[in-house]
Amino acid sequence: MLALYMSLIDSEDDKSKFEILYASYRKRMVYTAYCILGNKEDAEDAVHDAFLKIARNMRAIGDPGSAEALSYVLKAAKNTAINLSQKNAARRRHVRLEDAENLSDVRFLEKLHLHENYGAVVEAIRSLEDTYKDVLFYHFVVGMQAKEIADVLGRKKSTVQQQIVRGKKKLLAILENEWRA
Repeated sequence: MLALYMSLIDSEDDKSKFEILYASYRKRMVYTAYCILGNKEDAEDAVHDAFLKIARNMRAIGDPGSAEALSYVLKAAKNTAINLSQKNAARRRHVRLEDAENLSDVRFLEKLHLHENYGAVVEAIRSLEDTYKDVLFYHFVVGMQAKEIADVLGRKKSTVQQQIVRGKKKLLAILENEWRA
C-alpha cells in the first residue's frame, strides 16, 4: 500500500516525510476512524482514503514528528471517517434484517439502544462549537488524555482540562434536551 501512496508524491523529501507519517501515525489514525465507524474494515478504508489525500497534499506537512503533523493526520482520519459514516448513515440507522433474525429480543433491543445513544452523543459533540468539539472528540471518541490533546491542538494542558469540563456541561445540556423530547 505504501508504494501506491509514494507514487503520488514527487519530491524525495516529501516521500521521506510521508514514510515517517505512515509509520508513526497509521495505528492512531485507524483507532480514530474505528471510534467513529465502529468497524475495522471501514476504519481501514477511511484511513486509506485519508492517506491518499495526505499524499496529494504533502506541502501542508512541515516536520512529520511535530504536534501539528499529528493533528493534521488525525483530523484527516477523523473527517474522512465522518464522511464515510454519513454515507453509510441509512444502513447504520436500521438493524439489517439478517442481523435481526439472529439476535434474541433482549440483545436486539440492547443493540438498538446502544447504537442510538452512541449516535446521539457523537451528533451532540459535532454540534458543539469547534473549541469544545475538537477537545471532546479527542477525549471521548479517540480516548486521548488532556496532555495529548494539548500537544495536538497546541494549547496548554490546563486550558484543555477546562475545555473538557465546560464541554461536558454543554454536551450534557444538549443530550438532556434531546432525551426529554
